[in-house]
Amino acid sequence: MNYLAHIVLSKSHIDYQLGNLLADPLKGRAWLTSSALHKEGLVMHRSIDSFTDSNQHVKNSKLQLGKKGHLKGVVIDMAFDYLLLKNWQQFATVPRRAFIDNFYEDSIASLSQLPANASTFINALVTNDILSSYSTLDGLAQAFERIDKRLSSRVLAKESTSDYFPILESKIFMIEKDFLLFFPQLVDHFKSESGATSKECILR
Repeated sequence: MNYLAHIVLSKSHIDYQLGNLLADPLKGRAWLTSSALHKEGLVMHRSIDSFTDSNQHVKNSKLQLGKKGHLKGVVIDMAFDYLLLKNWQQFATVPRRAFIDNFYEDSIASLSQLPANASTFINALVTNDILSSYSTLDGLAQAFERIDKRLSSRVLAKESTSDYFPILESKIFMIEKDFLLFFPQLVDHFKSESGATSKECILR
């Protein structure tokens, strides 16, 4: 799953949300000043990714993009954030703009608790409003272009995330069907693994 989903699939505490979000840029490692909730979030990130990678609905969505390709997982992760934004009210108990703005405010206030590379990541996320940038297919296409600029020339010689956009756009209704079957399962997984009650998260 991508950035937004990891924050949504968290207890409603900024430390837990940041731990869940930052697991990839920090390579899953806790830092010196990390709290117990930061560490819980880091663990949940791995659990979410493991569940997602083994889920048949996710595998079906990847197959919509073709049989081969190493970037299909990245493309589907980002597409699922777009679909989460599109179907927000079905899963969340608070308005999406309010949720995102609140996360931005709380994460900026928490920068002093984070390693330098994590602070840089959060600043870029907030400054560019990345979490809501996937709310349209055009925004998703622009996100793919940003990803491609960070890929090595060796990877780009074989494929890019933008290469997948035309087929993603043509298959988005089938992929949305997979998402709407998959995400409730992932919500149940998160609640079971975290023990979070309805008062401790924003998920229905």
